Amino acid sequence: MYGGPGGPPPRKKPVWMIPLSIVLAVALVGGGVWASMALVNNLFGGPQPESVLPGSSLAFAKVDLKPSGGQWASYAQFYERLPDTVKDDLGGSDEDFGEELFEELYPDLNLDYATEVEPWLGQRFGVAVWVSSQEEFLYAVAVAVEDEDRAEETLTRIQTEDDRLFFDIVDGFAILTDSQEALNDRNSQVEQHGSLKDNETFSADLREIGDGIAMLWADYGAMARDETAAAEFDLEDLSEVGEVTGRFAAVVRMESEYLEFEANVFDAGIDGNTLFADSVPPGGISALHDLPDNSVIALGGDGLDSVAQAVWEANSASIESTPDYDDFDGIMRELGVRLPADFHKILGTKTALGITDLEGLDFFGTGDVSFDLRLTGADHDLWSDLMAPSDYTYGPTPTVTADGDTTVVSLGTAGTGRLGDDPVFQQTMRGLEEAHLALYMDLRVVAEESEDSWPEQWGGLGGALTFHEGGSMSLNLRWVPSPA
Repeated sequence: MYGGPGGPPPRKKPVWMIPLSIVLAVALVGGGVWASMALVNNLFGGPQPESVLPGSSLAFAKVDLKPSGGQWASYAQFYERLPDTVKDDLGGSDEDFGEELFEELYPDLNLDYATEVEPWLGQRFGVAVWVSSQEEFLYAVAVAVEDEDRAEETLTRIQTEDDRLFFDIVDGFAILTDSQEALNDRNSQVEQHGSLKDNETFSADLREIGDGIAMLWADYGAMARDETAAAEFDLEDLSEVGEVTGRFAAVVRMESEYLEFEANVFDAGIDGNTLFADSVPPGGISALHDLPDNSVIALGGDGLDSVAQAVWEANSASIESTPDYDDFDGIMRELGVRLPADFHKILGTKTALGITDLEGLDFFGTGDVSFDLRLTGADHDLWSDLMAPSDYTYGPTPTVTADGDTTVVSLGTAGTGRLGDDPVFQQTMRGLEEAHLALYMDLRVVAEESEDSWPEQWGGLGGALTFHEGGSMSLNLRWVPSPA
């Protein structure tokens, strides 16, 4: 890593700290100056932490700071899109994820990271948990190493000062844990079940969600069924609900135009019944397009009435057996609504809510929330009755008007243009058109109210919730900054 006289200078490995507006704060790898392709090519490839952790693992997480060639190019392009305020903050960043990791693991050791750790430390880190054959909850951390001899030398020295460290060097990784029993059981689990990489279910879930800088995976159904794991994760109460099945995966990725967090739930169900309908109606986000162009926050989707009805029908037994269901059903019937068949009366076939200012959302604010709620195909008379003033009404009352077959419930002043015509909205929501429920937030307005010097560069925050057949769903949150 460090050259002799006349050799190349030390190469720093800073970590970018990129804020995803108010929602996300993610540690990302980068360099202060983009390296030449010859140097970059030497950084690619190598094994992943899941190749040395047990296939019987119940949960796994990793950080991969060693991007592929295509990922590196995307990182460079995304960096150029960042607001100048963020670039200024990144300019002085010299944090190192590996250093933070070792400080967290061994805070009391007098360890010289620059000379004893950095020269051999790789850029991939993973951790897995599992239950041993003796019903004990165990874990192991896998840290990529670029020089196994130097890694063993440093870890042996740490071990002499900290009797909680037990380690092994396996196939390019240092396996760190807190007992020899855990090391031995890792070996036994891998021999019996293979590595996590060999686990077909895990691999299929990762292929579905895709690669990223950081990821998390958990078989929460298996956790709930295993008494040891259920006790460790405080999941014992799930047994009262029924036999829970399902898995969860999440990833943080950076593309050339956006930074994204994606979370997927697979095969979610109770007692063999999926939580969502086997046949899911199509989605869409055209409902958001007709909202006012001054909408700071927009939420909605096409066909939410059909989705709500399908979910209800798939889980009608559990919904209609809840203690307060009869009271709720009685209130709905007084309004002329019978669920699940009449969801269209409430939601319409297209449903969209636009918040047109932020002041009313301030906890200490004194103003009312200014909004437009558009419900295409909803029962206009029902909404007129719901919004009618009563003896208990205080402050301004929302107005209920009709725009063709769309019921519009509004309060405050709306813009005269369409949100769908805004280039930033179009850019932010591109690729999310099939979602069942979509979210948009104009970060330019947020940045302006925060007195950022370049608010127009912050672009938008987009979100999408999409249901899939067989009890699966996906959530996407992405930040799409506008180029300077």
